Amino acid sequence: MSLPRAGPPTGSISPQAVTTCRGEAGEEKRGAKAAVRHVRTRLPSQHFVFRSDVKSYYASIDHAVLLGLVRDRVDDPLVLLLVGQYLHRTVDENGLYTSVIRGISLGCPLSPVMAAIYLEPLDRRMEALGLTYARFMDDWVILAPTRWSLRRAIVTVNQTLRELRVEQHPDKTFIGRIERGFTFPGYWITEKGVTGVAPSAWEAFRERVVRLYEQNAPREELPVRIERYVRRWKRWVLSGVRGVSTGALAQTAAGLGLSAFGPGKRLREEPSE
Repeated sequence: MSLPRAGPPTGSISPQAVTTCRGEAGEEKRGAKAAVRHVRTRLPSQHFVFRSDVKSYYASIDHAVLLGLVRDRVDDPLVLLLVGQYLHRTVDENGLYTSVIRGISLGCPLSPVMAAIYLEPLDRRMEALGLTYARFMDDWVILAPTRWSLRRAIVTVNQTLRELRVEQHPDKTFIGRIERGFTFPGYWITEKGVTGVAPSAWEAFRERVVRLYEQNAPREELPVRIERYVRRWKRWVLSGVRGVSTGALAQTAAGLGLSAFGPGKRLREEPSE
């Protein structure tokens, strides 16, 4: 089996590749919150879920595979030359020079586009299966009404990842009934919908608040900085996603002496950004 092609070259790298959320009949939306809403609206008719992402994604991207995928999209020799120069770099380790053939730079503005393009073969195969599917960068969720259809999707994903020369992250893979709950991306989702914040997102929030406390800022500025961060984080949690309870957020903020959160309650959906 060969990787599915993107169609005739378009002459440019579409910014649409940065985020992807597809479902039945090729429906496409963009952005992390759009992906969460897409999954939430399909929950009532689905029973099983396959959620995973790629282990060490940026570091695992194979240059030869990526160049082939870019050539499928772009026929401009100058663009292809730029991408080739972006990929081909040499690392100096104690006077020994090694050519890098795998992995892309974390800090380069081009890397998110390349990372999104790399998994487009997976998008096309999931679209062909006709199941509910959403991807945000290397995080994906597949919903299925039956075990058989989910098994077929898992086989297709595994085959595609082997061809792309990447691996699933074993600690971030969940296969089972939706009622058991799963994370995507940053939220906790069950058959009832988006019911809270994922444990990993909570931990990142707490660590960030601790780091703000440990910064050598004037004492009178610390509460202002921390409350500003908490408010931004709350806005991210609530933006465009219905039914997230803020009770735990309010309790955490109160313990820090902050007033960024009101009493816990289920909130109405706010306009997405």
